[in-house]
Amino acid sequence: MSGFAPRRRRAMAVLVTALSGASFAVIPPISASAATIPDATTTAIPSITLKPAAPAVQKPAARVPEFVYYAQFLVNTRPPHAKPGDSWVTYLALYDVRKNRVGDGSARCTAASVTRQGVIAQCTRVLRTKAGQLTLLGMDDRFGAPPWTSTAAILGGTGRYAGMTGSARVTVTQRDVVFRVHPLG
Repeated sequence: MSGFAPRRRRAMAVLVTALSGASFAVIPPISASAATIPDATTTAIPSITLKPAAPAVQKPAARVPEFVYYAQFLVNTRPPHAKPGDSWVTYLALYDVRKNRVGDGSARCTAASVTRQGVIAQCTRVLRTKAGQLTLLGMDDRFGAPPWTSTAAILGGTGRYAGMTGSARVTVTQRDVVFRVHPLG
């Protein structure tokens, strides 16, 4: 930089300062020949010092105790030999851990893949109680004989379940289903 004129050194210092993140300045465009540099009579725009934003503090999600529902099939339209794309619905009577009837539920499953070993199905489940509705979504691997256990995501719900996130372990047998719900909040 020793061959630069004093004005060019000042312009270069502003440019270096601007690119370093220490401040913000508006730099006039440089022509192809870089022969023109604004003189001191040009009105300057004041520079603004930028400060880095404070890092966001993530609070760990509060764990809510697990709750369990048992369900018995009232309706189950699952075909004995599903093909990819086949869908079925179930309607369930829902019970708490003391075997008190607390509501009902339904599921809609669609076979995504079928092999000799079994079926992989995408299932959307809704559990309905007096406290509200809870919606679950998951992929079930139904290989071999039941019981089949899978993990579903809590999509949310209404009432007591509004804004709830987390997961649920779903265990399906020939006659019933067990939902072990693990909410995060």
